[in-house]
Amino acid sequence: MAISDKNRKILWGKSGNKCAMCRHTLVFEKTDHDSESVVGEECHIISGAKNGPRSDVDFPRDKIDDVSNLILLCRLHHKQIDDQVETYTAELLRIIKTNHETWVEEKLKDAPSTRNVRVVRDKSQIPSKLNVVHTGKEMFEIITGCQAFYMDYTDNLSDDELELVGNFLQNVKDWSEIAQELEPIQKINASKDIGLELAALRDCNLFAFTAVEIQKMVGGISGELPFPVLHLTVSKASDPNVVSS
Repeated sequence: MAISDKNRKILWGKSGNKCAMCRHTLVFEKTDHDSESVVGEECHIISGAKNGPRSDVDFPRDKIDDVSNLILLCRLHHKQIDDQVETYTAELLRIIKTNHETWVEEKLKDAPSTRNVRVVRDKSQIPSKLNVVHTGKEMFEIITGCQAFYMDYTDNLSDDELELVGNFLQNVKDWSEIAQELEPIQKINASKDIGLELAALRDCNLFAFTAVEIQKMVGGISGELPFPVLHLTVSKASDPNVVSS
């Protein structure tokens, strides 16, 4: 699994849009003729590749893309640390990362205060019923861009059904977190995988029902922003609380 959108946001936020080594800004402003230029890269401290920089067979595979194993660098210093692995050991990079994030936090303490960021709901946006999803492509399009989740499932399921439903809900959440970063062929494959899971649910007379609620993120320095939230429940087709034509 690739680096999740959430981990990317955490890394860039804690790093303050600065390279952890040279502290140069990593996003250049747009010009009259071109859009912004991103020169920052999310770099692995311990590589997930077998013979990659600082690879370690004992390092947990599920931690490779964790934010604790990532450091934000400019392209120049990314290449340097991967070329000079004897100098830039994992221990040294963790120290550089910690020192930089501490520096960013101290700098931000001097910034003007802003309103706390919070998410608010609009009653008119709260769905009264959920619609059944028929295909993996439809589900993938619905989940793309969603920032949070309300997930539920019907009662009285067997152990096998619970495992099936649990895996489906987890996979939908995982795909949603990286949906916007995927290449076209990856999106097609994700839609196919979700479609297979939907078919497995239907074999058990279970169906996925969804709706997207547009909440609002307010405060901070960006003003008011839309905050799409996915409502997803897996239930029997006869459940009156979710069935919609």
